[in-house]
Amino acid sequence: MRLLLENKQFRIFWIAGVFSDLALITYFTVHGWLALQVSDSAFWVGATSGAGGLSLTMFSVFGGVLVDRFGRRSLVLVGLLIRFVIALALVALIMTENIVLWHVLLAAFGEGLAVSFLMPAMMALTLDVAGRGKLLSATAARFAGMTVAGVIAPIAAGSIVNLAGIEWAYVMIALGFSASAGFMLILRPPDPAKRTNSSPLEDLRQGVTYVIRTPQIRMLIAMIFITEAFGWAHESMLPVMARDVLDVGATGLGYLLAAGSAGATVTTVIIASMGDIRNKSNMLVGGCIGFGFFLVLFAWSQWLLLSLAFLAGAYAAVIVYETTINTLLQTSVPDELRGRVLSFQAMMWGVTGLAGFHTGAIASAVGAPVAIAIGGGVVILNSLRIARHRSQLDPDLAQSSLDSESIDSSGDQPAS
Repeated sequence: MRLLLENKQFRIFWIAGVFSDLALITYFTVHGWLALQVSDSAFWVGATSGAGGLSLTMFSVFGGVLVDRFGRRSLVLVGLLIRFVIALALVALIMTENIVLWHVLLAAFGEGLAVSFLMPAMMALTLDVAGRGKLLSATAARFAGMTVAGVIAPIAAGSIVNLAGIEWAYVMIALGFSASAGFMLILRPPDPAKRTNSSPLEDLRQGVTYVIRTPQIRMLIAMIFITEAFGWAHESMLPVMARDVLDVGATGLGYLLAAGSAGATVTTVIIASMGDIRNKSNMLVGGCIGFGFFLVLFAWSQWLLLSLAFLAGAYAAVIVYETTINTLLQTSVPDELRGRVLSFQAMMWGVTGLAGFHTGAIASAVGAPVAIAIGGGVVILNSLRIARHRSQLDPDLAQSSLDSESIDSSGDQPAS
């Protein structure tokens, strides 16, 4: 965490990120609960998540083009403004008792639209502000802020919903996004975005071509897709688990989310203090296997304390995966293409929301625990498959293999 002390611009960026994370995690805590209140259906809880995932998936590649063509800080500010307006609109609808299901779905769709360019812009800014050599530490520091927010926000949100009403949680969301925008306004990052004479469609074509033709990037994006579609899909079912399986209500939902973030916090602090790590592919695969394993355990838990422990374990493991894959993507891509490639990562994150459709359908048919366990199992199997090709994921590991082969070959040469 030394980077926070040494780099003023990164410190401002980090604080802006924490306020945004507090608001965003509060939104994720209460929006599914709002869908459950309005519809009383596991399917529509999943579909609400799916609406956000749909817009994120649809618009992410175009968001990446914007990130590479225009100021990244400006795009973050636009995204925060959209989120602020959505939160205030929901406050008005709830307070006037006019809220209906399509409002909830539309708000989720708008949130996904904002994230489609805000997320790749924030990821690209991380490298711009911290520098390439500090990226792993900077990414871990960002995740540390996110996970601390993830402990505070869900508990606070659950308490606010129970004590004051869900509309006041959305008031807090609007305040969080406005505070984040305030810090972003005073941030002065370098702007490496290249101004080009090419059309946006040509920029898009270049980004897609690069991803398709680069084996390492292609494998990383595919790994993100599977993990998001089946592993992170559990998030859409947490309101159902809290109410119908564990019988702990909105406050218990806050505890579940906070427990996950608490586990992730421990991991992020450790990674942030380690500096650069050479063999990142082993971290990537190991973290993903751990994530799937603990999700399966969580799915079959009937007791709150065990559920809290298993979610903490799942998030502690997945933060290893998230930090590593983020670093591998950013350091393997030319600066002028970074926004477009990272937009594919954002698109895959949108799959998490889309997964709410199939996860909600499975949960409606056979129960939320089965839906979550299936997702965890798929993540484990995919991680074991990826483990056989891990040298292709990490340039450092691939280079080490080449160096070893070169040494072996020279040792086999006959003496002259």
